Amino acid sequence: MTADYEQVKNEFLSGKIENCETFFEKNKYFVEAGYCNIISDNLARAKYLFEQTAESDTRAKWGLFLISLLTDQINIFPTYFEIRNFLEIDLNILIQYYKADYVEKIIKYSDFMAYYNPECYKFIGRTFWANNLMPAAMFFLRKAKDKLYNDPELHYLLGYIYYYTENNTEKTQKALNTCLNILPDYYPAKNLLQIIENNKRL
Repeated sequence: MTADYEQVKNEFLSGKIENCETFFEKNKYFVEAGYCNIISDNLARAKYLFEQTAESDTRAKWGLFLISLLTDQINIFPTYFEIRNFLEIDLNILIQYYKADYVEKIIKYSDFMAYYNPECYKFIGRTFWANNLMPAAMFFLRKAKDKLYNDPELHYLLGYIYYYTENNTEKTQKALNTCLNILPDYYPAKNLLQIIENNKRL
């Protein structure tokens, strides 16, 4: 990949789509051009671009699945690793570009994707958490906890929300202690507990 490619890709990922599509198509970066077309609401063109490399590019194959979700025409199915590698990234891109309708389309199929990878609830919840959309984050993280109770990160993220959004120290400590019972050296949980203790002394 060239320095120009990296620059344009970073511009796209930071919400500056202008001229990105032209660069990607001209240089035959079909997957990246496909994503530009999703943001521009040209799903038919995005599908065409993904099809150019779907047989050899896992990202393009996932792109076709993403189009099937956005058009309510599911005719291909995701793999465990595709969901793990791409779902969170794509949701973040769509939130970055204020594509709430597309985000809603994707999460509508969360139960469907959970059949292929039960961690999808966690990925969705973590994306909302990272974008400070806490009620939505809480909803999906709780769903994830029902499926994956022994995932320490889930309990930490819930504890974080309890503390910084709900100001509920009791629930925070309970969630963090559960996290540390599963993984005693989980640093973010230990650090947040220390912050709570320090604040009590003030």
